[in-house]
Formats: sequence, structure tokens, C-alpha cells
Amino acid sequence: MRVLFQDFLSNRGLFFDQLDMAAKNAADMATLLVAIVNTEQADERSILFKQVEKMEHYGDSITHKIYLALDRIVFTPLNRNDIHALAAAIDDVADIIKEGSNRINLYNIIDFNRPMKDLAILIQKACAEIQKSVNLLKVHHRADVIITACRQVKAYERQADRTYYNAVADLFLNDKDPINLIKYREILQSLETTVNKCKNTADVLEIILINR
Repeated sequence: MRVLFQDFLSNRGLFFDQLDMAAKNAADMATLLVAIVNTEQADERSILFKQVEKMEHYGDSITHKIYLALDRIVFTPLNRNDIHALAAAIDDVADIIKEGSNRINLYNIIDFNRPMKDLAILIQKACAEIQKSVNLLKVHHRADVIITACRQVKAYERQADRTYYNAVADLFLNDKDPINLIKYREILQSLETTVNKCKNTADVLEIILINR
């Protein structure tokens, strides 16, 4: 019995630590994205692009470790499906941050408009709330803080929707270069989708609280 209890505590730390690492990695990637859209020097942006790609691969490795652990460990600190869903949701956030960064790089964007910068900030804020919430999962009696954080993420998502649609409308109204319009619209879409993925992660966190 003591061995089983020790195994449970060890497994508890393993899953929570890996989820913490994944959430922090996504939050750090969001911070890099903010730096990208606020950096004027092309050589500095090039370094940031490479860092984002490296961190996305790191996030993939964390997700893979969580999936492997789910396959071999019997006793998990949360519902097995919930752990899988949360790991996948955080990984989706990291993936789409990388997609936005890649599009900025491939399209050689050097002029970042206000909606792009605003959306990047919303991504950073939403990821920070997710990181805080994931970290608190291992702490009992903090559900109220997690719920408040999830609601804040959803508020950011609604704000991102408004920013995106207003920005696209402005592009169609004022940008006469069709290629430029397509480039900016796709980048804006990637940024807005990232906040949507953050909202999906918040949904998973709320389900975890219900299932505990």
C-alpha cells in the first residue's frame, strides 16, 4: 500500500510538472510573438523566429512525454481523458503561435499595424492566465481563481474577435494592394485563431474542475 501511495505521489508530480512546463512554454512563446511584432530590426526578428520554432518543438516533446506517461501509468492525479485534452489544447496554442510567426517570416512583413500588436498582447495575456490556471490545478481549494482566469481568457477572446473583424474590414476598405491584403489578413487570422485556442484551453480547464 505504501508503494502504491508513493507511486501515486510521484505520478502526480510528473503530470502536473509536465503540464506546468507546457503552459509556461506556450506563455513564453506568446511573449516572443509580442517581441516579433514590436521589433524593427530584421536580424533581431530572425533570431526571434528561430526561438519560437525551437520552443514549439520543445512543447511537442513535452506533449509526447505526457501521452507516453498516460499509456503506462495506471493512477493519474486527474481524469485520464482530461489530462490528454489539456495537453493537446496547450499544444494547439503553441502550434498556432508558431504558425503566426512563420507567416510573418515567410511573408516578410516589416510593417506591423496596431491590430497585429493588439492581438499579440491579447495572446500574451490569455497565455499568462492559462499558465496560472494550470499551475493551480495541483492546489486544492483554488477553483475560484481558476474559474476567474478562464473567464478572463474568454473576455480576451471576445476582444480579439472584435479586433480581428474591424482590422479585416479596414484592410478591405483602405488597402488597394490585393497581395498585401491577403498577407495581412492571413496573419491577423492566425493571431485571432491563437486566442480562440486559448479559449478552448480555458474550456478544458473548466471541464477538469467539474470532473474533479
